[in-house]
Amino acid sequence: MRKIVLSLMALVAIAPALWAQDILDSIVGAYSAITSTAPATEEAKDTTHHRILLFGDSMLDGVGRRFNDYASANGHTLYTSIWYGSTTKNWAYTTELPRLMEKVDPTFVIVCLGTNDLGYHDISARAEAVQEIMRVIGDRPFIWIGPVSLRTISRDPGIASMIRQNVGAARFYDSYNLRISRAADGIHPTFAAAAHWVDGIAQWMSGPETAHPIVMNTPAKSVPFKNFETHKTSYKGTKK
Repeated sequence: MRKIVLSLMALVAIAPALWAQDILDSIVGAYSAITSTAPATEEAKDTTHHRILLFGDSMLDGVGRRFNDYASANGHTLYTSIWYGSTTKNWAYTTELPRLMEKVDPTFVIVCLGTNDLGYHDISARAEAVQEIMRVIGDRPFIWIGPVSLRTISRDPGIASMIRQNVGAARFYDSYNLRISRAADGIHPTFAAAAHWVDGIAQWMSGPETAHPIVMNTPAKSVPFKNFETHKTSYKGTKK
């Protein structure tokens, strides 16, 4: 590419002055467009040892365990807050998330929400909840792990698509069509299935398709895990 640009610039040097600048501007613009859309390289990956906040619903029972392995193996520190039965509205309209953000002061955020929103048709209202969650996260890099499907809901009216549209494809991991082995309740993935799920997420998080790739090498072993905070389904939080 550099050789092409230099050759064209040489032609510009002998071109009439009236149109030489126009050609040069076109060359620079084309070169900038190509380089700006190039895939992220290994050098572009953020190698920071992050303080990661992972919050969401009961899917964190399995997801949190495996992310803890990744954090330990890659020098990150993981803080998990699980709120059983929670929805996007719970996290958007209570003081829970702002309190956590202040307490943990994360440098990277992982959201795992949406399963308990499936089946609802108030899409615009839940879109506002997603936007409020994003507002609280602010300019910190984040990803959103989309909900898995539920056998009790034959067709999602659009929750997963709505979340992706709001957070952007480069921050959204679409889990809806994944085939995941479930526990006895038929809802939650088994620990082994959750680990496999997170393996896919971690690979995506460190690749060029995500907005802010970080180091997430596959861990060689599992480490003890305990949630930073746990809230039961009966917990209502404090309204803003």
